Amino acid sequence: MPARLLVPSGTLIDLVTRDAISTKKNEKGDLLYLKVAAPVVVDGVTAIPADTVVVAQLTRAEKRGAFGRSGKLDVQLLYAELPGGPLRVSGTIEARGKKDAGDTAATAAAFLALPFLPTGRSAEIPAGSEVSGRLDRDIWIDRR
Repeated sequence: MPARLLVPSGTLIDLVTRDAISTKKNEKGDLLYLKVAAPVVVDGVTAIPADTVVVAQLTRAEKRGAFGRSGKLDVQLLYAELPGGPLRVSGTIEARGKKDAGDTAATAAAFLALPFLPTGRSAEIPAGSEVSGRLDRDIWIDRR
């Protein structure tokens, strides 16, 4: 049995947002924190444990504007904080407030599906939203 185990690039990581993200309270450049919802297991070995912190950055936070312009949020996943050091992950989260009050539009990009709550013309990603990311590159872990 090999001493090291390959976790291939593209491996899916199920995540949950820890805090709400909105155009009302967040600004471009804010660091955001998510957590791993379910462990990533390869050949019976846990590669990334549940509750591992994943750091993301808000790359766009446009507040709602004049003439019914909707708020917009874009979030880029950056890395998972593992005991052996950071592990790069990829994925984006997008949220758009609709022009019709009481509705929120959600688009999913790069392997994501998110539930959104109505917020009028502002964009919001509620705390506890389920999202997904993928490993950017192969990683090797030690078997225990």
